[in-house]
Amino acid sequence: MSRLLTLERQPRRSTPQDGAILEHLARRDAWSRVRRPSYQLQLLRDLAILLPEGPCRILDIGTGSGLIGEAIAALFPGKSVTGVDVVRRTLPDLRIPFVRFDGSLLPFPDGAFDCALFCNVLHHVCPGDRAGLLREAVRVTGGGPILIKDHMTHGRLDDFRLWLLDFVGNAPRGAMTSAQYLGSPQWEELLDGLDRVAELLPPAAYRRSVWAWCFPNRLEICLRVRPGSV
Repeated sequence: MSRLLTLERQPRRSTPQDGAILEHLARRDAWSRVRRPSYQLQLLRDLAILLPEGPCRILDIGTGSGLIGEAIAALFPGKSVTGVDVVRRTLPDLRIPFVRFDGSLLPFPDGAFDCALFCNVLHHVCPGDRAGLLREAVRVTGGGPILIKDHMTHGRLDDFRLWLLDFVGNAPRGAMTSAQYLGSPQWEELLDGLDRVAELLPPAAYRRSVWAWCFPNRLEICLRVRPGSV
């Protein structure tokens, strides 16, 4: 039986309005002033569904620029965010705490956070290191939940599509472009090793029109990993 469970998409009342999200992103990111950040907007909509209700201490693992973690802290009531990454490529005036780590052991005590976030990170982690990093996330959150925004590949064509998206999105910023994308068997294996299940949101409109045809929205997945059995 699959450990990937489909979750009904039910927006919450506490979800920030699109206008507030777009205004915040435009203030904090120059690219968002040039073109509408539709991808980031949809990502934050999905995270709003999956985040725990009420006050929550979130660890943003592989925070990158920190833009998404900062937006959550600024726009989601009661949410505090700490960013952690192997190198610092953050916004120059990042407004959330940031800590560097070695890519394996998170420098925080057990239960220091209520929730962890991996936003387009796991496909850049060596396959042999993914389970250990997820166990670290479980440790520092006292069991989770763990929120993951990543990808789902169904073969070589999807791998190429995702590599191209990664290259175009990451290379100009000096971020990682090497990746090994996960298909359903790899996601199932990870969850089985953690003895957890994942609640997976149905595909959303990360891209539209011809871009959605070239790079189908099914490539983008957002899920919540929690204790449970199949």
